[in-house]
Order: sequence, then structure tokens, then C-alpha cells
Amino acid sequence: MVQSDKICCLIDPASSSNSYFFKVTVPAQVTQSFLSLATQKHQNLVQPTGFKKGLAPLIYIQEHFKAPIVSHLKDLGLKFFGINTLLLHIRSQKIVLVGTPELRDIQVDSFGNATYLFEGNVPKELYMQSWKFLPFKPTPRKKYRDIDKQVTTFLQEEEAQQQQYVPSKGISVGDWVCFQAWIVDHKDKPIFDVSTANVWLRIGNEEPDTDFQKLFVGKKINDTIITDNPSLQTYFCESSHSHYNYAIKIIDSVPYQSFSFDLFKQYFKIKTHKDLLNKITEVFSFNNDISQRRLIAHEALGLIIRKNHIVLPDSAILLQRKQILQDLQFKPDFIVYKMDPDFDLHVTNMAKRQLMDNVVAESIAYQDNISVSNQDIKAVLQLTQRPRLKDFLYFPFFRTQLHGQEFPVEHESLYHYCLKEKAVNHIIYHLTKK
Repeated sequence: MVQSDKICCLIDPASSSNSYFFKVTVPAQVTQSFLSLATQKHQNLVQPTGFKKGLAPLIYIQEHFKAPIVSHLKDLGLKFFGINTLLLHIRSQKIVLVGTPELRDIQVDSFGNATYLFEGNVPKELYMQSWKFLPFKPTPRKKYRDIDKQVTTFLQEEEAQQQQYVPSKGISVGDWVCFQAWIVDHKDKPIFDVSTANVWLRIGNEEPDTDFQKLFVGKKINDTIITDNPSLQTYFCESSHSHYNYAIKIIDSVPYQSFSFDLFKQYFKIKTHKDLLNKITEVFSFNNDISQRRLIAHEALGLIIRKNHIVLPDSAILLQRKQILQDLQFKPDFIVYKMDPDFDLHVTNMAKRQLMDNVVAESIAYQDNISVSNQDIKAVLQLTQRPRLKDFLYFPFFRTQLHGQEFPVEHESLYHYCLKEKAVNHIIYHLTKK
């Protein structure tokens, strides 16, 4: 039995030179209050043979309904503790991973100690040298006058929309909302008193998003809500149906209707209006259907990759290849792509490059002690709200939809994404600095 009452993350001794196993342990002192609540919930919901509904002894419920109770604990523990604890540990130890860590196993022992086992690949070899003074010539913009008109029109439209924005109306469809969530008992007291789930959610505009619309639209920052919202139940307990009450506190939001140029300028270190126009132009100037911004980022990272020594584990490359092929299958021209005799080689090279981009970004973020503020996160999120501005994000953003419905993104996962994006900006800033 684990004696500590603290949630911890350790690297498993079974880890190899190319693969780390991370163990996140949530001790029984933390989980016990939830197990008691879950047992009481099941007692009120089920009617075992020989008992009236709600009158089966708790000891009977614990024994005969252990599977769904433990299943809920596994799901909730992952969302409340597992992912966040893992990512915090990885960043605190400055561990450069190749790809995203995978959840391999969840175990709950007879005492109630929950263990989450994650596996993450690491580079076989990684030697990063000084890069800030490497010779770099960024891709120039196209000289078409129409581009300048498009940029001016874009800015005018955003300013006009901003003037119509009424903050007092509260959260609207299309906004990003940051909220804390915690499970409460029948007296609305928190069950996990050591942690809350801190997440961001985009309020979608489709029919499946109705549950979250009802919960958040019209609400304001610092509002607290007690709810048994069905979509929230699904998010926290993915594997089976649940009936828990949650307290929700709204922490922050990124309005869809009001794009903040102050946030934008702060994020990209822009000081003058001329610099703002030049920066926006990067996503309006295209070369072979690729924006100037994406070309600059791709070439800057490519330069650093070529000048340093990075060797990736084969297992990570195979996983990335699999993901690329899954994505390509939904492209209209997939059959045409496959007819290319070098198709497999192209996919492999693409997988290697995507992984190396991540390795370089994480490595430089750790080396240069880059940090992410809440303002940085909001700046990134507002870029996702404008189709043209999404090209300022180099790495693929999270797939936030499940079955057509928007679902929350864990704060620490979003922080880690923003850290890599901020590293890309950091790289471009230094390589293009005059």
C-alpha cells in the first residue's frame, strides 16, 4: 500500500534509453472520498434482486458494483490528476519527448491507490548547438498590391466587429471559456479537496453542442454553477454512464466577436502599426498555396535540424506514420497519392520531419527557459477563431470535437502546445533579428 498522501509522478526503472515509462500515483487518501460517494450514488440508482431501490447495504454495493465504480475512478483520476501531473513532471524535468506520451495502463489496487502508466519515446541521440546566429534568409512576401488591400480590409472588419462587442452579455457561442471543475457531494462540498480540473472549452454552434451552450452562454467570469450537465458527465467519465454533480467556476474567456490586437502584438513582440501590417501580411501572402508565415517557420526549423544531430527511435517514426496515413485517408486525392511509387518514402520523411520539429521546439523551449502565461494561451486560442490567422500556428491544433461536439482541452495539454508554439516564435525572432 502507498503510504504517501501526495500525488506523484516517477520514471519507472523499466524505462529504456529510447522509451520512458511514467507512473502517476494517486494515493488512497485522495481517492477514498470519491469511492464513498460513488458507492452511495450506485446505492440510490440500482435495485439488486431482493432489495428495494436505495436500500441495498453499502457493503453489498461495494462488492457487486465494484467494476463501474472503479471505472469511474479511473476516468476521473485521469482527468483530474493523471494528465496534468504527467505533463508538469515532464516540463519540470525538461524531458524532450518524440511525439505525445501514450496511456498504457490504469490500475487500482484493493486499497484504492490508482496508478496511471504512460509511455513516451525520447530521441536516441540529441545534440543541440548554438543556433541564434545561423545565417537565415526568410521567405519574402509577394509584392501584389491586392495583398495589402486584403490586410487593410481584414483589420477594418475586425475593428468594426470589436466595436459591436458587448462584454456585459457574457459568454457567447464561438467563445473559448476557461473553467475549473470539481465533484461535489449532496451538500455541494468538494470531494477531491486537493485538486480541480482546469480546462478550456470552445462553445460550439452545432446541435450536439447544446448541452454546453445551456451551461455557459450568458454566464460571466467568476460565476459558479452546480450542475449534472450530461456533456460534462461524458467528458469526465468516457467509458461508462455517470450521475455526479459538479461545481463549475468560470475563470476566463476569449470572445469570438472581439479579436484583441493588444494580445496579438504582445504575443509577437510587435511595437508599431507598420510591424503589425507586416506580421498580418505573412498569412495573406502565399507561395504554391503555402503562406509566407508557414514557409518561414518550416525553413527556420529545418535550418536548425540540419545543423544539429537528432536521431529518432524507429518506434516513434512508425507511430507518426500511422497517424499521417489515418489523416490522409480522408483526403479526396488519397488514391492519387498512393499511386506515387515513392509514396511510402514521402510519408516516412514527413513523419520524421514532424517529429524533429517537435523535438527542436521542445529542446529550445527548455534550453532558453521559455515560459507560457495565461495571456499567451489566450493569444493562441484567439488565432484558432479566425481561419486565416490559424496559419500563425505551426503545429496541428487539438482535435477538440468528438462525434461533432466540442469537448474541453486540459489546461496543461494546452500549456504544452503553447510552449512549442512560443518556441517557434522565439526561433523566428532571433533568426530574423537585424
